Amino acid sequence: MESDSSFYRFVQRNISPVVKRYSRLEIVGLENLPPEGEGALLACNHSGSVWWDALCLIAGLGDRSVSFVAHHWDAKLRFMRLFLESLGCGFLDEDACDICESGSVVKGLHSGKLMCIYPEESYHSFHHRYTLFKFSPHVAKYADIAKVPIIPITIIGAEEAAATFFGPKFKNVPLHVPLHPPLILPFKVTIEIGKPYFYEELLPASPGTLIRREEGYTIAVEQLREHMFSTMSQYRTCRLSEERYIDRQAWY
Repeated sequence: MESDSSFYRFVQRNISPVVKRYSRLEIVGLENLPPEGEGALLACNHSGSVWWDALCLIAGLGDRSVSFVAHHWDAKLRFMRLFLESLGCGFLDEDACDICESGSVVKGLHSGKLMCIYPEESYHSFHHRYTLFKFSPHVAKYADIAKVPIIPITIIGAEEAAATFFGPKFKNVPLHVPLHPPLILPFKVTIEIGKPYFYEELLPASPGTLIRREEGYTIAVEQLREHMFSTMSQYRTCRLSEERYIDRQAWY
């Protein structure tokens, strides 16, 4: 979604005020966003379903617009791709090795957009609420190539508000198939916007240490995950998992 999308503007004007009141939305750290026109990658925990976390973020940023990075699985479904493209979304590259300056995400960052990416690649079931699964290296490589900061965004409360209680999760599919009506409950939502980090700032400071680029991306996203875990721990009991949630195939 982006500022020149008529649907985005409709959400900002008409839906965001309702979201703010219903979720009793609290925003912490707005001063950590870059000035208007400077690109940044907003790395966010995927909190809850039915896009409630995205709607809360749109509402929380007010007049600042944010574009979203949809999963490459969505791009393979023609109707979904067309819908998301109409909203101004970019698409996650299927493999971090495919990331280049001509891709939709890097081009968006170069044009000065705030782009929200979900490093876990999938939202969770309620059973796994406040678990941070392994992050994809994409987020670090996008930031490195585009030369923009990564800003950790921690959303608290949407996991309870828009929970998926039971249903199947298929491997490499970034969502659950809920076997119950979608729920949006009136839980308070807090969004904490952390301090920005450039890719190099997430690497070890040891002098003389030589790190291969691809290895560096893995190290950087793990450091980013630790920062987000520290923030999340201030609000909820949470845990780190060494599993990639997108790879999971299970029934909940």
